[in-house]
Amino acid sequence: MNVLCHPQRTNCPHRRLAILALLFGLTSPADADLVAVTKSFSPAAIATGGSATLTISIQNRPPPGVAANIAFTDAYPSNLKNAASPNVVNTCGGSVTAAPNGTSLSLAGGNIAGNQSCSVSVSVTSSIAGSYVNSTGTVTSSAGSVGPATASLTVTGTSGTPSGFNAFDVVTPAGSASGTIGTKIASVPFSLAVVALQPGGTAVDTAFTGDVKIELVDASVGAGCGAHGLIHPLGTLGFSVTDAGRKTLAGITEPNANAWANVRLRISHPATGAPSLIACSGDNFAIRPARLDGVIVRDADSMTAGSARVLANVSASGGHVHRAGRPFRIEATARNAVGGATSNYNGSPVASPGACLLPASGCALGVLTSGIWSAASGVVTTMTASYSEVGALTMQLQDQNFASVDAGDTEASCSATGRYACSVAIDVGRFVPDHFELTPTAVPPQFKTFNDTSCPARSFTYVGQPFGYVTVPEATITARNAAGALTLNYTGALWKLVPLGTVQTYTAVTGALDIGLLGAPTVTGSGGGVGTMTANAADELAFLRSIPVAPFAADIDLSMSIQDLAENGVSGNGTIDTTVPAQFSGIAFDAGNQIRFGLLALSSAHGSELLGLPVPIETRYWNGSGFVRNTADFCTQLSAADVALSNWQRDLNSPETAVTLSGRFNGGRGNLRLSAPGAGNSGSVDLCIDLGSDSPGGAPCVAASADLSYLQGKWASGTTWDNDPVARASFGLHRGSRHLIYMREMY
Repeated sequence: MNVLCHPQRTNCPHRRLAILALLFGLTSPADADLVAVTKSFSPAAIATGGSATLTISIQNRPPPGVAANIAFTDAYPSNLKNAASPNVVNTCGGSVTAAPNGTSLSLAGGNIAGNQSCSVSVSVTSSIAGSYVNSTGTVTSSAGSVGPATASLTVTGTSGTPSGFNAFDVVTPAGSASGTIGTKIASVPFSLAVVALQPGGTAVDTAFTGDVKIELVDASVGAGCGAHGLIHPLGTLGFSVTDAGRKTLAGITEPNANAWANVRLRISHPATGAPSLIACSGDNFAIRPARLDGVIVRDADSMTAGSARVLANVSASGGHVHRAGRPFRIEATARNAVGGATSNYNGSPVASPGACLLPASGCALGVLTSGIWSAASGVVTTMTASYSEVGALTMQLQDQNFASVDAGDTEASCSATGRYACSVAIDVGRFVPDHFELTPTAVPPQFKTFNDTSCPARSFTYVGQPFGYVTVPEATITARNAAGALTLNYTGALWKLVPLGTVQTYTAVTGALDIGLLGAPTVTGSGGGVGTMTANAADELAFLRSIPVAPFAADIDLSMSIQDLAENGVSGNGTIDTTVPAQFSGIAFDAGNQIRFGLLALSSAHGSELLGLPVPIETRYWNGSGFVRNTADFCTQLSAADVALSNWQRDLNSPETAVTLSGRFNGGRGNLRLSAPGAGNSGSVDLCIDLGSDSPGGAPCVAASADLSYLQGKWASGTTWDNDPVARASFGLHRGSRHLIYMREMY
């Protein structure tokens, strides 16, 4: 290192001139000159192909001097040049020119404050041994000039005895001692550059000659290069003087055209006998399958993985279906570029969803999960794949991990040169909901007491009397996958719920219910896997009537569920059912929930043929020990047409008397009268109230039915409570004493 004009040397000619200029006012402190420039190489000696850092440092005078527009040009001697990556560092400001592999370094427009220093450095190299003396030339500035500064770099030749070897892709620039190896494809030949290394491993040993043994090795086996498992020997590679320490090994193939996840190239020297030097490529790489082939999706049935059925159904109806979220099987074979199976492949591909095929519009892709893979002879299988949505989709397998050692070396893609092993896209489907959930809507249902909202005073309903709804039950239907998530695609042509699949289950705490009057509910899909199930507005229930029971409070529950029956025509599809039904507990009545066992009682009557004859008629209920008048009944209605007259006796004939009966009962009593038949028309007639179909043993009424069978009694058969009431009306006949026909007290 040379130093020129140190600050303490006052005898420098340019230093003396600056002092005289200051003394006689010829310049200002800002015009003072630079103090010194130094130059160095670090290290001062390198091997051929190595690199050293060339640094030029400049020192300014003490304040207040400022040096501006500092500039220099350092032209290198022959065979010395900038490195391929110059790595310039500049603290002087201005601009530096140091082209890659260029032969000079220059600075323009630099600035230094008073008593400060700055530097410019660059990486330089040479492939030719020798001693290189390098001078900066003169450093100029607004404050004067300084220099030149000189330093020497020694480049030593090699002995031809390398300290190691390396290998990398042939696209790595010449002179490089290191590089990367990208992903290779099974059965596709590839080439690598092999280099001998100088001590330190940072430069190519250009003088090496001789043969080396080359092997492909499995870097996943063994702790060191020499212990890695042998994949295949690649023979010997001979280096000559003209190779300058770098040789291309072309046409490399793994003879079985197999796949390997972690490979290195092993270089041994000498090529024969016991090697004195064994080295592996600094970068490991993968030989991946060319593609994943023969991808097929199967199941055992709609809920279980297996091999019985192929799942490639893209039709909106019919065919095999599988429950969303339930496991299914995927199988694929890893193949090399010429179609052979790569038996060494044991990867775990990712099942990647592509296009959404069903529904035809508004299709939402679900989550496609690959599950856990197993491998045998290059065939990979998973029995735990699943898809979260309804419909059909395209699927591609991508093994993103098999060649993970090449992350950063090779692009992450399914391209021909990418590191992913992939399949073509296939169609997969059709998926259906796993189950349904039904939840009651906000408005609770309500029964109609006495089934008559027009009656002003209602508090009970008879056993056997049908009653309907004031507000009908309604539930929200939600289609879900096996994990309980909403399946948005169960809509449009994929929505298969119809009234035939509805189920309504009524239960009562007391008494048995007759559900024979239920109609089909309404089922409506509103989109997005959601719909409604609404009970038929004309639905009616009744408590079954067999023997008298004491009054009780109705406590009725309803469970609503639904089934998708559209798929069960294909073996293995099954029926999609409801796992969470809608529950309506203790459904209220709008005007009282008491239930009474009742009957209509009709009594015989006697009177004058000259007067109208009232016939006692009343509703009664069983109070637990006997029948009593139902004083709470203000709603029962009968008409004259419901009364049949028959068995005319003596002088009484039809139509000599007529029936009047209308209006609602009052406190359990009705107003039934027969008109006076008139003088000479004495006799009797039988009355029957037609409440509905009689039992076979009962006397049939021939009037229009009042449809009040829930008020029938045990009148005729004596065993069952299903007979219409009967009575006899007598006009002008003796009653008790044979001389008494009619008696009335006068006051």
